[in-house]
Amino acid sequence: MNRPQTTVNRPQTELAATSQREPVVDLIRALAVVGVVAGHWWVTAVVLTDDGVLQTASPLTDMPWLSPLTWLAQTLGLLFFAAGFAAARSSNPAGRAGGLRTPGGLRALRGPLTGLAGGLALALVVGYLAGAPTGSLVTVATLTVSPLWFLVVLLVLRAVSGPLLRGVRQGPERALVIVTPLVTAALTVVTAADLGHLPPVLAVFAAWLMPFLAGLLMAEYGPPPARCAVGLLVGGVVVLTVLTVVGGYPASAVGVPGQVRSNLNPPSLATLALVAAQVGAAGLAVRWLRGRIDTTARWWSVVAAVNRHALGVYLWHQPVLVGLTVAALWLAGGTAVAGVHTAPEHPGWLVDRAVYLPVLAVALITLRRIVPTRRPGCTLLPGSTAGRPVEVIAVRDSDPPSRRRATGRAR
Repeated sequence: MNRPQTTVNRPQTELAATSQREPVVDLIRALAVVGVVAGHWWVTAVVLTDDGVLQTASPLTDMPWLSPLTWLAQTLGLLFFAAGFAAARSSNPAGRAGGLRTPGGLRALRGPLTGLAGGLALALVVGYLAGAPTGSLVTVATLTVSPLWFLVVLLVLRAVSGPLLRGVRQGPERALVIVTPLVTAALTVVTAADLGHLPPVLAVFAAWLMPFLAGLLMAEYGPPPARCAVGLLVGGVVVLTVLTVVGGYPASAVGVPGQVRSNLNPPSLATLALVAAQVGAAGLAVRWLRGRIDTTARWWSVVAAVNRHALGVYLWHQPVLVGLTVAALWLAGGTAVAGVHTAPEHPGWLVDRAVYLPVLAVALITLRRIVPTRRPGCTLLPGSTAGRPVEVIAVRDSDPPSRRRATGRAR
């Protein structure tokens, strides 16, 4: 791989490694996707009210003791970390990234987004003609489009990844000069938004820039020293605990209906503390597990499948929840089904929802088989199942040399 003369020289083994998928990051991405989906399915209840309207509710309202557990399922920081890592690996030596920034990458989004928009439009039309209450239609539309904010932020971060990479690749010292003010600015923006001095939308981009940058750096220079990673992990947990216990920040990682303040919309300093802890944990995982994961093992096929369909799983997990909720209501003759339409007011609801979760998972897997999101003609990537591409939240985790080898003959 030819690098510009301004970049530092690297050992050939390290350059070769950049043309390969990183199994540890694939595992992190898969766990993050599962965390987001499972978290949403647990804390999102679509309740049938007395007047026959479907409304969203949350078990966190009546069971606040569940709030600390939400921090374990809030894995968006790991998704942006994996996206940053993939952005670096999919770019050419000049820092121009493939994936979402290319016309082909944008075309890869057309299928999933068109299917999502078409399905929503059809559902709303059918619901309207069937006389469904307006409130129910609003609930269906809101839950269906709510995951799209992630895609908007990711597109913006991918758009700026080229200039960031060109600077970062000029050497560790230059990378530090570039990253330090960016992290400082992001912290400032999030703090100012927390205090109401800046529009919340700015905090959204500033907050998720931080794990994205961490992914870029780790792809280029490897995991941080163990002491630094442990410091991030422990420090992030300590700051998060202080902010939520005595700092006045909400105890839940996600928004709770009825609460004015949220740690996620927009991201708060507590969320940044979680991101720091997650980046530290990711660094330790890459350091300790690199070279130790058997990608030929049977269990790895599950990880590969989640990576292949990550975009589709993320976009469709909420529509699946809404669709099955409506279907269950119709099959039950308009009667509320426990754990599906009932209010999440007591621990018994959690048991009922646990019975419902496998049904949601099977429905999502079935939908992924019916509605393809993989790009035809996409090259075979290292770490994928033979003959099938790997899709990682709409970015391709390979670099141009590996892509040329893949389109040639297998080695």
